[in-house]
Amino acid sequence: MVFRISDSELAASDTWRYILRRHISFFGEEEGFQGLLQWIGEDNPSFEHLITLAGSFNATKPREPFATWLFVDAEFRDLVCRMTVLDPARGITAAQALEHPWFVENHDEGVL
Repeated sequence: MVFRISDSELAASDTWRYILRRHISFFGEEEGFQGLLQWIGEDNPSFEHLITLAGSFNATKPREPFATWLFVDAEFRDLVCRMTVLDPARGITAAQALEHPWFVENHDEGVL
């Protein structure tokens, strides 16, 4: 699985750190990340954790935005990116996702 974390990360006491870091790496575009921070608020204990995790990316450990993965079908990339927007106010609903061209095309082709 593309989004899977390693067994050692999954067994760690701070598994959340690995999962959130991966999610920020793949789907944490700036506007969505700022929207998430605004949504949870500074009083939320996760606020500082998220800022620390987002600050952990650098030249040797860069983000890997899913939107740039050209080996993945463009329509599928678009669907996944819309479903994983970090800002809860900007994410699509399940009904909107099911109306996305990727689902429509693949349902018609008998893939689903």
